[in-house]
Amino acid sequence: MAKTAQSSPGKGAYGVCKLTKQSGKFVQAHLIPKALTRPEVRGAPFVETSSRGRRPKRAWSSWYDNMLVTAEGEAILAEFDNWPIPELRRQKLVWSGWGPFRVLPPSVDHSEIGDTGWGLRRLKDIDFKKLRLFFLSLLWRAAASEHPGFAEISLSAEELDELGSKLVDRDPGPPNYFSIHLNQLSTMGEAHNLTPIAQTKRIPPIEDVEEHFVPFFRIYLDGLIAHVHPNNEASYDGSKLGPLVLGQEEFATVATIKYEASFQRENLQILQSEAWRAWPELMTKL
Repeated sequence: MAKTAQSSPGKGAYGVCKLTKQSGKFVQAHLIPKALTRPEVRGAPFVETSSRGRRPKRAWSSWYDNMLVTAEGEAILAEFDNWPIPELRRQKLVWSGWGPFRVLPPSVDHSEIGDTGWGLRRLKDIDFKKLRLFFLSLLWRAAASEHPGFAEISLSAEELDELGSKLVDRDPGPPNYFSIHLNQLSTMGEAHNLTPIAQTKRIPPIEDVEEHFVPFFRIYLDGLIAHVHPNNEASYDGSKLGPLVLGQEEFATVATIKYEASFQRENLQILQSEAWRAWPELMTKL
């Protein structure tokens, strides 16, 4: 589905809710939950930059869209958001659940893989159906919104309608419907936010399967990363990946990576460097 630039509506604009398909008054809808996008210092702004050359600016809230849903649609999205936030913190999946620790707390069932920076943890005692609904709702918001920061996330009109209908019905579909893999930063880094992006990852050769590359949508939340895989991708078969796919077994295997060795840190440094190079005087004021 092609996206167009979004124009700001007047206050109290009316239209058709993209989620419920019912007409009504649009409301402000957060595209990423505000509770998981807070700055390190309460009340301090973020500096919002872009890899697309847009002018940096102060941001006092996470991204939102005023032309996405009506109050009825926002109530559904809020339902998906309200449950997982305390659960993600209880499970130590997000930085804001770590308390005084700067590394993954010792209570977590976590093992490191040598000195690679990578590790694995086992996730259990959580409702995978609700967790999938949460991440699928984030995918839907990113794909349905015309906010310029979410331009990389695109689904066909048919996929978007089907996904929206499932969300209205509170139906996450089977685990291989937009399969989700979770990765977690196992050490704490600089507080920041990142809009969902489209990426491709290399799958190394395994037995009779040759090396290949798989596209996915990457969603970042407070130290937690979700890889959401497109449904129409022939190069990906999540059914063979067991607990690496969220909800496929009674527990899930979460890959961990130290922040210092992560794409997250590298990407943040690139964005900061590009902003300072293009807008040095402005960046000193922000």
